[in-house]
Amino acid sequence: MSFRSSLALFKVPSFTPALLAILLATLAEAVAGSYMALLAVERIGMSPLELSAFLTLSAISGIAVTTVFGHLHDKKPVLWPLLVAMGAKILGLALCAALTQGWLLIAVGVWLFGPSSASFALMFAMAKGYLDRVGGETVSRGMAALRMTSSLSWAIGPAIGAGLVAGWSFAGVYVGAAVLAVLALAVVLVSRVKVVPADPSERQMITIDVVRAAAPAVIAMTTFHTVMFMGSNAMSITVVRELGSETDVGLLFSLCAALEVLVMGLFVVRPMQRVSVPLLAFGFLLFAGYFLMALVWPTLLSLYLGQILRAAAIGIISVVGMAYVQDLLPGRAGVASALFGNTMSAGALLSGLGTGLWAEAYGYWSIFGLSALLSVAGAAVVMLGRRRLRP
Repeated sequence: MSFRSSLALFKVPSFTPALLAILLATLAEAVAGSYMALLAVERIGMSPLELSAFLTLSAISGIAVTTVFGHLHDKKPVLWPLLVAMGAKILGLALCAALTQGWLLIAVGVWLFGPSSASFALMFAMAKGYLDRVGGETVSRGMAALRMTSSLSWAIGPAIGAGLVAGWSFAGVYVGAAVLAVLALAVVLVSRVKVVPADPSERQMITIDVVRAAAPAVIAMTTFHTVMFMGSNAMSITVVRELGSETDVGLLFSLCAALEVLVMGLFVVRPMQRVSVPLLAFGFLLFAGYFLMALVWPTLLSLYLGQILRAAAIGIISVVGMAYVQDLLPGRAGVASALFGNTMSAGALLSGLGTGLWAEAYGYWSIFGLSALLSVAGAAVVMLGRRRLRP
């Protein structure tokens, strides 16, 4: 019965085009993102501080644009913000195939990659609008399916990137990613999806109490994304410089994402009845375990085995964390998705500072220790901020 219910998702209007667009858009990010730090450091020759500037300024731009577009989604549902964000993604990826100077990469990050990050939140908000019209377990199952799809992209993307970088250097990686982004935009245009407004009677008023209640979730998810991005940057750089090759970087990302798909698939088959805060905290502790394992046993084999813990942590926190934020803002899919998306951008911003400044002072391996501490802190914030959510 659960399998039939999962298949019923494809009968929800516009869910299938949204799913396919998310698959292709995230696949583009996965192909390119796995090699972004290496593009900056190895090809362009950025210093740790320049890398921090690129990651930080891109994140600030993303937070600003995503916030504006998220509020616009709830206030006046229109499609053009999504089209602008996807267009920026295409252009930014294409330019990376030819960039050779650090200041140009920083400019692309601010003016193109920042705005393009809003596409993630807007596509999820658009899909949730249709799922909310059906209601019940369909909402939880559908959002888990979308998260699983994005992880599937990360399972496939880095492997594609590994093939492209081996046969066509960095240029091939970013040309291929740009083509995938074009296909995602084509799906949105050809399917003629529309943004549906939420029911005004269910819309949560944003008051100081709502902000106070949402603060622990926002802090925890920002911590999660900071650790995820910072740890990924450190992993890719330490693998290439000390343990393995550029191909290993792609394979590690793909292995982790493939395992994430299995974890998230459980939430599709057995959807949550309500958000489990202890389960969310457990995900943070699993993440801490992965980083400690890499720090204590700094070998390539350790990193490959550690992807089991990393995947379980990311799978649990991604699904439960997004549901946590959405439960706090009923009827505001745009704001909730933008808020969750902004925790990703804020995490990218903080990870940029951490990757650059921390590595400049203590080296890239020390980032694993810092990430373990932050993961434990995230678990503590989740449990201390525990509150009753809507059934």
